Amino acid sequence: MFTNERGEAIRRAAWSSVWENLGRVADKALLKQHEVAFKSWERRGRPDGAEPTLRQVSDDATMHDLRHFYASVLIKHRESVKTVQKRLGHAKPSITLNTYTHLWPDEEDTTRAAIEAVFSSAPSMCFPGPRR
Repeated sequence: MFTNERGEAIRRAAWSSVWENLGRVADKALLKQHEVAFKSWERRGRPDGAEPTLRQVSDDATMHDLRHFYASVLIKHRESVKTVQKRLGHAKPSITLNTYTHLWPDEEDTTRAAIEAVFSSAPSMCFPGPRR
């Protein structure tokens, strides 16, 4: 997934310095994005409650956090257990489910969404105001 300047896989021993560098690169990009947003906020007259917040990579962020983020994005976008399992390299789907089952919508979520979808397109049967 990550390669060095020669296109070779990064070895475990070198990973910590690579990770630190990625954090610095990300922080630089986040700072630049914040500067643009801050200038835009100033041009709009500094509206209350709209001041942009500077985001930075947490000092305790790990590669494992990135892996969990990746899995949660796949699940949020309704990828199957099998797909997430393959992308994470788990030996069995049960490993994926044991770790991430709380992120998949449960029956209550999906049944509620199904009923709301049906009724949201149905014409209203209620009178718009008081009957006379």
